[in-house]
Amino acid sequence: MSSRNNNNNNVPFVKIVYSTVKINGKIELVPMEWYADGSVKKIER
Repeated sequence: MSSRNNNNNNVPFVKIVYSTVKINGKIELVPMEWYADGSVKKIER
């Protein structure tokens, strides 16, 4: 398990998950951070 924490409420980071998004007619995978409380956050590049 990673030691990274969500900056908003210190919930432990669990893993990276991917969401599918259709952009310009193409399906792309968008990486998201999944936290122990079930919340997800888009990874900023």
